[in-house]
Amino acid sequence: MKPSIILLTGGIKTKKTLHTQLNQLLGDYLSIKSYAVDDGLPTDLKADIILYSSESLKEELSHLKNIDAKVLITGQRTVHHEYLDKLLNLPAGSNVLVVNDEYNVTMELIQSLYQLGINHVRFIPFKKNHSYQENIDAAVSPGEIELVPSYVPLILDIGVRLFDMTTILKIADYCSLPENATLQISERYIRSIILLQQKLMLAEKQTKEVYQHIQNVVNTVDDGILAMNERNEITVFNEKLEALFQVKSAEIMNFPIQTASFEKEVVEFIMEGSEESHLFTIHGVDVVVFRYSMTGEQTTVAVFKSVRQAFEIEKTAQRKLKEKGFYAKYSFDDIICENSKMKKLKQIAKKLALSEHPILIQGESGIGKELFAHAIHRHSMRKNGPFLPVNCSALSESLLESELFGYEEGTFTGAQRGGKKGLFELADNGTIFLDEIGDISLSMQSRLLRVLQEKEIRRIGGTKIIPINVRIISATNKRIEEQMKTQTFRNDLFHRLNVLNLSIPSLNQRKEDIPLLTHHFITKNGKWLKVDPILMEKLTAAEWNGNIRELKNTVDYMITVCEGAILTIKDLPHSFSAALETEPSHQNMLEQTEHDTILQIVKECNNSGKAASRDYISEKTKERSIPLPMSPQQVRRRLDDLEEKGMIIKRKGRGGTRITETGLNYLERFLP
Repeated sequence: MKPSIILLTGGIKTKKTLHTQLNQLLGDYLSIKSYAVDDGLPTDLKADIILYSSESLKEELSHLKNIDAKVLITGQRTVHHEYLDKLLNLPAGSNVLVVNDEYNVTMELIQSLYQLGINHVRFIPFKKNHSYQENIDAAVSPGEIELVPSYVPLILDIGVRLFDMTTILKIADYCSLPENATLQISERYIRSIILLQQKLMLAEKQTKEVYQHIQNVVNTVDDGILAMNERNEITVFNEKLEALFQVKSAEIMNFPIQTASFEKEVVEFIMEGSEESHLFTIHGVDVVVFRYSMTGEQTTVAVFKSVRQAFEIEKTAQRKLKEKGFYAKYSFDDIICENSKMKKLKQIAKKLALSEHPILIQGESGIGKELFAHAIHRHSMRKNGPFLPVNCSALSESLLESELFGYEEGTFTGAQRGGKKGLFELADNGTIFLDEIGDISLSMQSRLLRVLQEKEIRRIGGTKIIPINVRIISATNKRIEEQMKTQTFRNDLFHRLNVLNLSIPSLNQRKEDIPLLTHHFITKNGKWLKVDPILMEKLTAAEWNGNIRELKNTVDYMITVCEGAILTIKDLPHSFSAALETEPSHQNMLEQTEHDTILQIVKECNNSGKAASRDYISEKTKERSIPLPMSPQQVRRRLDDLEEKGMIIKRKGRGGTRITETGLNYLERFLP
């Protein structure tokens, strides 16, 4: 199961932007949920990580008792690099108003801008109803441009600030993501930084400090980073590469890579290599070089990763795998079904389990292919032997090869003494499950074919032939028959893997299993909840493109937000319930209830002479008939709405907020 993270923000726009960023960088490895205070928070906030969008929000929500997390992280935010060009183009010496709805957030933004090297202008923090002695030349705002005074001649919307790489890596480090995952995350982030760096090299003198900031970011990465443009000129060369190649970046920057005193094989691979990665020895250090071509930018990026570091990460992952144990967790009893085809499939799978032949399991993502693999092993004659699953798409080719076949001592610098056994050796007398088999390269297919034919392996860097006794179960969600036509999958390997075959139907093909699975997921969560018949009808009629995994996520969500003893349509996720055209908008009803409640409280305060402060209104909502008490920030948002509708007037001082004639008429007409 993926580690889980809940993102908490104040505003809806901030939630959407930061959720998109997290999903792009970490969505493959984490289960991400996001909530905004303005939308209302669920009753139960339970996850491995709670991530706050700012320190001020964390303080505001410190009173909540329903937060259950292993770690709380306050994200560090920075301006998106795409907007730096706009800021750099501001005339030197300009007075620039920095506008946000909260003063402390405004000061954080100003600090971020200075840290990015934008110091050729003077930043002035925005305060509501404040008169400025300086002439304001421009205003900068992260999505709050409606607050900018009308007299400001130039307004720059720099968008919602994003989490910086420190925050992203902190999350990745806590979740102990595999080496290849961290590499991919870093590569995505570095890619955007490199594009900016190339632009800054052509910028005017006033951008030099920003360029130095970006250079510092690239230098903090543990890997060597090299980039070159369409003319093969080196545009990025960080400090890690200076140490590796024993050359200063100033000596080779902006010169063609062919003129640098690098190993010929390394230059040829970076310029023309067709493989994704290759192993080189540079000045006695073994490194794996990953090559990326950036489509549309005519830029090539090479990442140099130390083999020693890669194997340290691998050894850590291997140790954790051993701590968990090489065993199958699930049996056929864990495969829940009512569908006749699925019942027959289980019976067939039990018969196949008693054989020693390879099995290929085919079907869409999320249908439980790995569940069948576990169950087959536990029902087989090998049930007392090890069961080792490996996701072939989660590792690069070089790391997958070392995982499967192992390596001899001295093969790599820093390799462990005595070498290392691969998964084929560790699975001896047991079963190895090769998930996503359709994603492996042709060269790896050749090695796997030999294992199936000869039932023996040879470690990387070794000459000794090692016999193995391993049963192979593989799985894929791809149509390998089509891959064979395009020659991306070997015909002979397919027939070796497909001696026995299981084709698992999608959830849409077994609708009668949905009620059974729904109740199973409820019970598995330790809950005793009933399901409204109308809801069950909707669940059964829905299209489940994500199959059982999507159904489980939906049920888990409903269990989390349900406030009663019966799950109903109102507990469905918004993305699901939005499709139910006949159902009223629960969110709109909630907002109207909050508006009405606050308006009544303001009227009562005015009648009694008590100041209608946000804190007082927030406390009074605990006594009213709304689903959840409202925080002071939520109250502020709703007061802004009411003021916009002309129902209240907000004043500072003793007078406080006052209800208008329009507001009184509304209450008399609709809430007598």
